[in-house]
Order: sequence, then structure tokens, then C-alpha cells
Amino acid sequence: MAISEQWANLLEPGLRATFELQREALASKSLIPVLFGVTTSNKAKEEDLGIGGFGDWEEYEDAIQYDDNAEGYKTTFTHKEYAKGFVVERKLVDDDQYNIINKRPRGLALSAMRTREKHAASVFNNAFSDSYAGGDSVGLCSLLHPHSPSNASTQANEGTLSLTYANAVTVRQAMRAYTDDRGELIPINPRLILVPPELEETAVQICKTMRGPDSQVPGTADYKANLIAEHGIDYLVWDYLTDANAWFMIDPELAKLSLLWLDRKPLEFAMDPTSDFTLKARFRGYMRYSYGWNDWRWVYGNNPS
Repeated sequence: MAISEQWANLLEPGLRATFELQREALASKSLIPVLFGVTTSNKAKEEDLGIGGFGDWEEYEDAIQYDDNAEGYKTTFTHKEYAKGFVVERKLVDDDQYNIINKRPRGLALSAMRTREKHAASVFNNAFSDSYAGGDSVGLCSLLHPHSPSNASTQANEGTLSLTYANAVTVRQAMRAYTDDRGELIPINPRLILVPPELEETAVQICKTMRGPDSQVPGTADYKANLIAEHGIDYLVWDYLTDANAWFMIDPELAKLSLLWLDRKPLEFAMDPTSDFTLKARFRGYMRYSYGWNDWRWVYGNNPS
């Protein structure tokens, strides 16, 4: 079988198509666009400066009372590069081993999407550690979130409650008590419970019990309205959460504003120009992004011992 000296170039379109098909299939299952506000960037890094809230409006009496926002915390999103590749040997093309060759771009796409998912989940896996602090110098879930740089009084969005119906109600109430830097209540709608696979059954029991006056409260013999179901609170299972007991209550709309994923360079596939086109061709994937949060008030995490 005669093989053109352009064999590597001829392979590239087919390998890219295989890579993209696998990437698209996995992207449809990703929780990144569900939980994060996904956007693009054209800078080496992005900076976000939080601002405080306004006070209540006064009655208008011939003059407008102008207010000023207090300066909040600055958050920097620095994009990092990620890359990996594979080699296709000339002999595989000579021997018509395309079933083996096509496994490589599929595997590369799988590892790329897995990497992204792990990085996104790390926000929650590291949520209780101040070693992974936000702009206010504490972890995402903390007992000591300062109101602002000029107001040292603190709020908490961390607990040690196990996942039960009663505790879900308690956490929802706690989130609705969040305030801004002036101590004013924030409109918040906690309606998503994020859990690891180990807590999926419990989450289903809490969220999917039939609602109404004749519905049974999960885990009891009492028949009462299910507050969680009544408010449409749902659950989400993420295989990449590493703590079997930790769970999170989330306002998904606020999360989209505060939990960010910035793609500086979307995932791409190409042939490496340094390939040895006689015997081996190298193909690589590349992506560049950053992620994190600029405010914590969209989440309440529980980390039972």
C-alpha cells in the first residue's frame, strides 16, 4: 500500500473531527455552564473590583440624595495554559490501523474535558480551606467573611450539618439572612443542592417527595407539606466532588454572577509543526483559562465530620 509523504497532513482533518465529536459529547454533560458564569477573555488576566450596596431610598423633597458605593474586594483571574498531545506512528497508517489511531484523539478530548471538570469542582472541594482564599482572604465557605474592607464584622456561610430535610430547610433560612456591606438583606433564592454521588439518594428523598398537605416529610411518619419541594428546590450530583459528606446549597442565578469561568483560549486541536513527518506525527491539544469567585453570597457549604 503506497502512503503519501503528506500522510500526517492527510490525517489531521479526520483526527480533529474525532476529537471535536468527543469534546462536544462531553461538553453536553459538563456542569461548568450549569454552575459557572462562563465568559471569554482577551487579556492575560482579568480583575474584578467588588462594590458595596446602596442605602434605602429617601422620600423625594426637591432634591435627589446621591449615594456612593463602598469599595469591595479585588479578585484577580490569571489564566493558565494547559496542553497535552499524542503521537501517531507511520506504521499504523501503513498497516491501516485507523481503529487504533482514532482512539487517541478521543482519549485526548476525554482527558481535556476531565481536567476542566476537575478544576471547576476544585472550587467546592477546597471551599472550606483558607489556603484557597478569595478576595476577602478566607475560603469560599467560611465562618469569618468580613462585610467589606472597611467593615470587619463577619458573616458565615459554613456549617457542619449533615444532609437531611430539616437541615436543608435550616440552611435555606440561613442564606436568606445574608446581608450586604451595609447590613441590608440581599434578595436570594437558594434552590439548588449540590451533592457528591454518595449523597444522591438522600438528595432525591429531600427534593422529590410529593408536595402538598398530604405529602410525607422525608424521614418521618408525619404527613405535611414539603417546603423544599414547594419552593422547587432541586439537586445536582457531581462525580468530581471528593468529599462524600460535604454538600452545598446554591442560588444558581447569583452563582452565575459571582462564580466565574473565563476562557482565554478555548480548547483546540492541531498538528505539532515539530513532527517528524517521516516516521511520527505529533498532535496536541491546548487550552487556557481561569476560574474562581468574586463574592461568596451565592452558596452555603456544610462539611460534616
